[in-house]
Amino acid sequence: MELNENELAELKSVLSSITTRIPEHQVGYIWNTFNHIRKEHEPQPCMCASAAGHWIRAIDFLRNYVNNK
Repeated sequence: MELNENELAELKSVLSSITTRIPEHQVGYIWNTFNHIRKEHEPQPCMCASAAGHWIRAIDFLRNYVNNK
């Protein structure tokens, strides 16, 4: 699913602020946007170290998405 111009700008802004950790207040936004674009409903993982692979996959997917827009 495509994001509109405002949604894309917001996503770019959020992603540019993420370096090594996803801010706690952005966790839901990141996961919901990841699911929204993929048209899927994968449950949100926890923020523990064992779930890092899920979050890396989400961030990489979203960064790739905005880079191709």
